[in-house]
Amino acid sequence: MSKKKKRESAQQAARRLQRKLALQQGFYDGRFRERAVADKKKESRKRWARRKDGDEA
Repeated sequence: MSKKKKRESAQQAARRLQRKLALQQGFYDGRFRERAVADKKKESRKRWARRKDGDEA
């Protein structure tokens, strides 16, 4: 019996390529799934919103 090779989804292929590029640039060494760079503006808006909600309570 021959096994069918599963086709990877576009998302999986993109992630694999992203890891390969990150490895070339020295950001990824294979031990972690991915390295996320925090969006500083988004994080600061979250903190601001939490602070604002806390004041009204």
